[in-house]
Amino acid sequence: MNGPGDFYETVDVESVVDGDTFRAFVKGEKIRVRVMGINSPESGGYREEEDWGEEAKVYAKEKLDGRTVHLFTDPGDPAWDQYDRLLAHVVMENGINYAVQAVADGMAHTYILKHQDLTIGDTLRKAERLAKAERRGMWKNHED
Repeated sequence: MNGPGDFYETVDVESVVDGDTFRAFVKGEKIRVRVMGINSPESGGYREEEDWGEEAKVYAKEKLDGRTVHLFTDPGDPAWDQYDRLLAHVVMENGINYAVQAVADGMAHTYILKHQDLTIGDTLRKAERLAKAERRGMWKNHED
């Protein structure tokens, strides 16, 4: 299967944690998946809720909860983070990369570490510029 990296698995999303993290079963084991390339505002739980955190979580539920998605790891990056989450690009059933859509809709911002050269990095940066320019989602009241 072709995608923005190395194909990992096709999974059903079991539950959404927040705008950039969800739970799914992989080979019978429930894991947490952290969407690569983005960071969404916190929706509460372990961390204090941030502006647009609840909206980002609701958005992720609408796009991902109970749906089948395709997971891809990024070449050159570790597949797992220090919190035991799978770091993955998430391609929805309609073929759209969730991270790009979430950033374009103003529900997350681009989050690329200095050492990373993500396969979709340029696309994410363009999507964020567009969301800011059109004041979508969290950028609605943002001052330049």
